Amino acid sequence: MLAGCGYQLSAPVSLQGIDVSISAGVDSDVLRLLEPAPRGKGEVEGKGSRPLSLILHEEIYLKYPIAAAAFDETTEFDVTLQWIFSLKNKRGERLVDAERITANAQLTRHNQRLVAASETERARLVQLRAELASQLRDRMQPWLDAGGSK
Repeated sequence: MLAGCGYQLSAPVSLQGIDVSISAGVDSDVLRLLEPAPRGKGEVEGKGSRPLSLILHEEIYLKYPIAAAAFDETTEFDVTLQWIFSLKNKRGERLVDAERITANAQLTRHNQRLVAASETERARLVQLRAELASQLRDRMQPWLDAGGSK
């Protein structure tokens, strides 16, 4: 069904080698999405063993109507999700300081089917979060390739 509307399911984003922390106001689903894969047997666990530390300061969700009329069956929205994050190396030096990444989408709400519309909006939020996680991985890749020493 999702493939029919132009969306493809993507593999989970791997942030291996990165400690992830989120601020209090950010949904815990984001932490589950960003947490690195479990370590294998014999690998040492601990914050000091990972070369990078990602701090997700804020998640901003904006939804603006772009096409609506009083008696229309649907309402179109422009949806934007933003994450503000910082990245530190294991010495505590900031590599990225409070940078913002953004993902945008369109959302159609069927006004007569509000329960289904809220499920559609939740699914769109999951897609936007996956897109932002992928952007994060791409943004941090140079430091991951350099072992966090860049």
